[in-house]
Amino acid sequence: MKAILRKDNCLAAIEEKPVAITDKKWKEIDNNAIANLHLALVDAVLSSIAEKTTTKEIWDTLTSLYEVKSLHTRIFLKRKLYTLRMSESTSVTDHINNLNERAELLLQSLPDSYDQLVINITNYNIADLLHFEDVAGAVLEEESRRKNKEDMVESARQIEALVMTKGRSTERGSSGSQSHDRCQSKKRLKCYHCGKRGHVKKDCWHLKNGGKNSEAPTSQGCMANTSEDEDIL
Repeated sequence: MKAILRKDNCLAAIEEKPVAITDKKWKEIDNNAIANLHLALVDAVLSSIAEKTTTKEIWDTLTSLYEVKSLHTRIFLKRKLYTLRMSESTSVTDHINNLNERAELLLQSLPDSYDQLVINITNYNIADLLHFEDVAGAVLEEESRRKNKEDMVESARQIEALVMTKGRSTERGSSGSQSHDRCQSKKRLKCYHCGKRGHVKKDCWHLKNGGKNSEAPTSQGCMANTSEDEDIL
């Protein structure tokens, strides 16, 4: 909130009016700050400062309500900090921000899958002094490495599945081609008894029917014109 007020050149409004500023200028600064505060507050909080007329009154009210500095509050916040534990589904960036720049707490709060990283950082820390920036950078780099590894594994799985699918398609195509070749070979056969193509003498319908039907059936599944290849008796 202070950053927003500072950006609009009205942060001074949360304090007492400086002597060097005219009443008109101070009123402008104060109104600008009040508008920023009102826009930033939810309705439940806004109702608690609705009757306040200056930025300082609003700021002091919010401080008394939400910036409690009692012993009970400090103990509660410390317990929350010391027991903070990063879950596997939490991004490292969010977890680092929650720890408020504490290197040792950051390492202690990492999940078990980061144990090897913690060992590496502590073993190579000869000076026995951890810098938050170094630790945070190492943790972020480890997260990036894991994501890249997961992407590579997933890519390999997709390639393997594609190769298997293509292999099965090739096998089916080869089987169909072999059946077609067998069919074409059978079409070139010529019956020694009736002289028609597509079958041999032992399968001749004309012979089996005692000569009553001069039309011999063609080979099963082969419905193509016969060629003038060599006769197979």
